[in-house]
Amino acid sequence: CWHYRRKNLLVIWDGAAIHRSQIVKEWLHKKPGRVHLERLPAYSPMLNPVELVWSQLKRALKNRVFADLESLQGAVLEEVNYLQADRERISCFFRKKEVAFFTD
Repeated sequence: CWHYRRKNLLVIWDGAAIHRSQIVKEWLHKKPGRVHLERLPAYSPMLNPVELVWSQLKRALKNRVFADLESLQGAVLEEVNYLQADRERISCFFRKKEVAFFTD
């Protein structure tokens, strides 16, 4: 997102192989001092705030039938946009006791 280009970032990293790719390493190298990596222990989705986002998406889309892939993609994008606009809801994800240590 363009509005985060000049801000310091906290990246919550689950250690997945894709996050260790050369392009990610190069991006991090270009941002010295701006990016703080918080590495999660292996196999600990309950500590990852993004899992709460996925749960929210699943709740919003459950029991719905989509005529085609484009309809599903549109519904997912609509819910993601809704979440992005609702800062209070995102803040709530970080207040859950399992992930609150990120904001302490």
